Amino acid sequence: MSCYLRHLKPLFGKVGITPETKEERKRIDLAIRTVVGKSADNPCNEVWREVKAWLQDGGKKNAIVEELKKLR
Repeated sequence: MSCYLRHLKPLFGKVGITPETKEERKRIDLAIRTVVGKSADNPCNEVWREVKAWLQDGGKKNAIVEELKKLR
């Protein structure tokens, strides 16, 4: 499971997502990995590094938010 999801709790709150089960967290992780161009095989720290970069760019952050909204 991804180590970075805990850092995204404020973003999840804004989107209205509260992942409680392992399956929900896995689904969110895979969706985020897809948006930022990483696969399930990439290590967590590598994915988190890319996600942090995306969160610093307004347009890219919006792409993550839109993907998360689909999961509600």
